[in-house]
Amino acid sequence: MNEKVQENQNKSSIIYKILFVSIIATVVVLLFFLFKDIIIEIIKYTKADDQEAIKTLMREKGWFGYLTVIIVEALEMVVICIPAEFIQIPAGISFHPLISILLCDLGVCLGASIIYFIVHVLKLNNDYLKNKQKRINSIASKKNDQNTQILMYFLFVTPIIPFGAICYFASNKKISYGRYIFTCATGVLPSIVTSIFMGAGVKLFITNDLPIWALILIIFGLGAILFIGMFLIAKRYIFKGKKIKNTPNSLWSYIILFCFGLYTNLHSKVEYIEDEKYDELLEMKSPILFLSNHMSSHDIYAGFKYLYPIRPALISNRYYTRSWFTRWGIKILGFIPKGLFNPDVEALRKIFKYKNDEISIYMFPEGRLSIDGTTYPLTNGTAALAKKLDIPVVILKMQGTYLASSKWRTAKGRKKVTIGVERIIKKEELENLSISELDNILTESLKHNEFDYALTRKYKDNNKAEGLEGVLYKCPHCLENYKLKGEKNTLSCKCGFSLTLDEYFRFNENEYGLHNIHDYYEWMKAEERKFIDSLDDDIVIEQEVDVKKINFIDKKKDILGEGVCRMTKDTFSFTGTIGEESLSFTHTHKSLQALAFSVNDEYECYHENELYYFYPKDNKLSCTRVALLYDILQEEYQKQINNKE
Repeated sequence: MNEKVQENQNKSSIIYKILFVSIIATVVVLLFFLFKDIIIEIIKYTKADDQEAIKTLMREKGWFGYLTVIIVEALEMVVICIPAEFIQIPAGISFHPLISILLCDLGVCLGASIIYFIVHVLKLNNDYLKNKQKRINSIASKKNDQNTQILMYFLFVTPIIPFGAICYFASNKKISYGRYIFTCATGVLPSIVTSIFMGAGVKLFITNDLPIWALILIIFGLGAILFIGMFLIAKRYIFKGKKIKNTPNSLWSYIILFCFGLYTNLHSKVEYIEDEKYDELLEMKSPILFLSNHMSSHDIYAGFKYLYPIRPALISNRYYTRSWFTRWGIKILGFIPKGLFNPDVEALRKIFKYKNDEISIYMFPEGRLSIDGTTYPLTNGTAALAKKLDIPVVILKMQGTYLASSKWRTAKGRKKVTIGVERIIKKEELENLSISELDNILTESLKHNEFDYALTRKYKDNNKAEGLEGVLYKCPHCLENYKLKGEKNTLSCKCGFSLTLDEYFRFNENEYGLHNIHDYYEWMKAEERKFIDSLDDDIVIEQEVDVKKINFIDKKKDILGEGVCRMTKDTFSFTGTIGEESLSFTHTHKSLQALAFSVNDEYECYHENELYYFYPKDNKLSCTRVALLYDILQEEYQKQINNKE
């Protein structure tokens, strides 16, 4: 019996593959003729303002052009993987908007009917569809199993799930064909109208009748309208009666995430790895502790979009609460503000409150952005917190975000990045691990080197070294600090030394064996370790600084001062004045795990829950060096602690 079932499944898979390839080929042929014989000609005549030629062309092509739009829209839905905008925007360029809307809607109805037939008569399925249906089922389960029609309306205006996947999902539910096709025909209209008018805007832009700022305004405006529609449907039906204010489930998160995505997508093209571990994640119930390596600020967007419909509370830098806008956003989204490398009782209280409310937690346990494209050590207490929370742990791996936008560089053009589930630690496994064992697992799972990832793709932009002197400050030839300059793809020193980055972010061959930025940074680290070992006294560095005491409510109330920062082999201290008052404090390696910093700007630390920014008076490029020296001393301290244990 099992062999017969397997044989039937294999036949079904073969039939679907043949159907899939046939449909793809048909779509390609139809699009080729649509672009070649209609769109290109219309653009040419539009530029020449030859309205008669356009009318003649449309009369000649007539039914073929219209039919092409209908068939391509229908077939895109059946194969799922082709986005609907692929035909909707060209339709908006080629035809009158009202005609385009009607044609695309007819195509949707045809595609939806084919899918209904496939599900109810042929009973075909495929792996791609299964993955999409799992995400839809996950969304549905978190919406209290709302009526299928209401859920379909919500999904149609959510720019996450393809139309076809929604139709496959609905076809498997108990819904009549009449209700099903009516919902499809009306539910897709907001998205179709948005794409059609985007196409019409592009057409006007081509003819110089529409300036670029107006085109951008149209695109943003139409996107906003689509999200408002989704917002209203969700508020009226999906989230009705739920207590979602000031939590990650706030409806505002859709809009804020979308706006953040508009910016990050200019620099990043995210590829989401949806494998067996991802399928397992979708089946898990909240609360979950999500941990991720931290290469770039773009990690936040990629992580949240990947995890949807799970909506975790992000542990974020308390510094961001100082702007009224970000403070509002953090409150609305239910983020948890925390002081970096500083015990924060209030943050811990909120973490456990969210856990008790069955809301997941998302944190970057390094506590700071990568400086050299590799993973920083995890902050002390990460494993202990995970044990105490006693909930499943999911480890995410970010790749490519450092090369797209890092502490020292923002790339020109969109760079490919990937995100996927690296490891899942279930509650039963977590209970059997000691804190040290868990810490080792987390460290190993989060370990990443961007330059291994860079070897798998080409980076053709010509500004790879711009700003690199903020990271690589010591010349390997003359051993001088702060004499280097990054321009285009080359890092050079006043002494004549230079290195050039190729399209894989590799340095050209050199006598120092420096293959990439990470190798160079490790070489500097070794040199600074030699420097520390060679010191006759305890003082590692002493530096005059301007200082700023941060006000977390109003930056106009920041208090300025000046003084001296001193780093010894055992402490970091500041002595000086803030405003008109004297201030002096000292931290040991136990109380201060690291010095967070901004390249070529400042380094910072908390003292008694107050945040202080230190701006070097001599050379702001020294910020990276000060942080690196402290990291070396912290490593030695951790070794001593581990040896005692």
